[in-house]
Amino acid sequence: MSVCLGIYDGHNAAAALAVDGRVIHAVQEERLARVKNFFGPPERAAAQVLELAGLTPADVDRVCLASQYVQTPRDPRSVAQAFEANYEFQLRRRTARWLGSRAAYRRLRAGQRMDERRQVVAGWGFDAERVTFYSHHRTHATSAYFGLRRDDEAYLVVTLDGGGDGLSGSVWRAEGGELEQLATMDQRDSLGEIYAATTHLLGFMPLEHEYKLMGMAPYAEESYAQRAAEVFSRYLDLDPNSLCLRRRVPEPLTRIGPRLQRDLERQRFDTICAGLQLFTEQVMTRWIAAWVERAGVRRVLAAGGVFMNVKANKAVSELDEVEWFEAFPSCGDESLALGAAWRGALEAGDQPLPLEHLYLGSSPAEEDCRGAADIAGLAVERPADMAARVAELLAEGEIVARAAGPMEFGARALGNRSILADPVNQDVVRVINQMIKKRDFWMPFAPVALRRRADAYFDNPKGLTSPYMMNTFDSTDRRGEFMAAVHNADLTARPQLVEDGQNPPYEAILERFGALTGRHVLLNTSFNLHGYPIVCSPSEAVVVLQQSGLRRLVVGPLLVSKQD
Repeated sequence: MSVCLGIYDGHNAAAALAVDGRVIHAVQEERLARVKNFFGPPERAAAQVLELAGLTPADVDRVCLASQYVQTPRDPRSVAQAFEANYEFQLRRRTARWLGSRAAYRRLRAGQRMDERRQVVAGWGFDAERVTFYSHHRTHATSAYFGLRRDDEAYLVVTLDGGGDGLSGSVWRAEGGELEQLATMDQRDSLGEIYAATTHLLGFMPLEHEYKLMGMAPYAEESYAQRAAEVFSRYLDLDPNSLCLRRRVPEPLTRIGPRLQRDLERQRFDTICAGLQLFTEQVMTRWIAAWVERAGVRRVLAAGGVFMNVKANKAVSELDEVEWFEAFPSCGDESLALGAAWRGALEAGDQPLPLEHLYLGSSPAEEDCRGAADIAGLAVERPADMAARVAELLAEGEIVARAAGPMEFGARALGNRSILADPVNQDVVRVINQMIKKRDFWMPFAPVALRRRADAYFDNPKGLTSPYMMNTFDSTDRRGEFMAAVHNADLTARPQLVEDGQNPPYEAILERFGALTGRHVLLNTSFNLHGYPIVCSPSEAVVVLQQSGLRRLVVGPLLVSKQD
């Protein structure tokens, strides 16, 4: 048996455990540290994935660290500080000219950080000699290919993010369990950095709130959006020879802030969002279409933080040139932990096995659930048929939080740490926001349906999967049945399409609700207070219940309610 522990110790740190090539557990550090987008070594997450598997550090054959270089850990409570650290990293890289070679400087600095990081891991009880480092974008590509592939035939694998190990993107041909690198893109030419810098310019938190710009984009007039997109197109374009994205300005795109502020002065907030999103979709579709043609491969797998942009994913998936498209779930840097574990498995001689689901965390124990409910003075039920009871409450218009079963990994709540509601009434958006979420008024919620029933609600002519909310589809004329989970401006939706057998208790709620109402779709949003990570333990779930307007909570096998 081979045991490989994957670790990412930068922004949004995480740990994943692969046994004989199968990832069996994965946890983000933020869930345990209770600090959103935790930045630094994931000591708690590493310990928990081992505990869940009943293993100790001595049982681990390889400790696999994603990225050869990560920024110096800073206060994880300030994502903005981590963002500014990236700019400082670019300043340090430019001093390479004083050493005579940028590559030599990068190797020197990376080597120092590798030693420091190896010692940190050794301090957790692991053998320092078993620590291995893998490059950032190869690890992203590994997660996409080995996590999502369906067969040994050819795939085009693309990665795109703000940056890692000096790169912002890469292109690969994958076939028969092998990855062949076709191209890389320098971090100075980063589309992700343009999006992050614009997020920062508009007063939001970079590396966290980019989705808010994407959500606002459809509200602006198309003509205004095109005008703003032309500004961004002056910064970055597709090189017709290399088919790589190349900047068109002298400074690295990590330092684009002053230029952005000057060029976008007096443009409306919604216009800037729309222009940025339009530019992003245009440049990404041109890039991927060009590589599909050059490589002669029409099935595309993707990873890297830019592919968290589900509206851009929609544009890519709808290309005539693309036969199949899938982005790795929660494909920001947190997913590097899974890619690193799979790379270690490859080196151990195991063939990585694709993901079956993302329910890879801890499950609440009944005694902990009862203890938390008793301390809070909540009414407690233990329904014989929990799915039927929850479906009944939802059909009556109640909103029900759910913290049951293994915790899902990543940025999206997939039913086990979710808030559920009947989306037929648009007013549920206001109610949930007043209760708990405090989301920006323009942001939509997401629907969930069984995939075998999804054609009634979503226009998906290529039959793409979406079990992890990584794609967006147009809604059908039955959108009135889930209007609270549809984007008001363009009538699209980012659904969770649950595959049969992925999560039977969750699927049963959908089935029972459909039987009661004739509507086989629910609203699903993450179970957390605004600005905090998704809940993990029973006590955290109960605290959120108490500190919000929620009244009903499924916690483990129990249904708890606030006393009248």
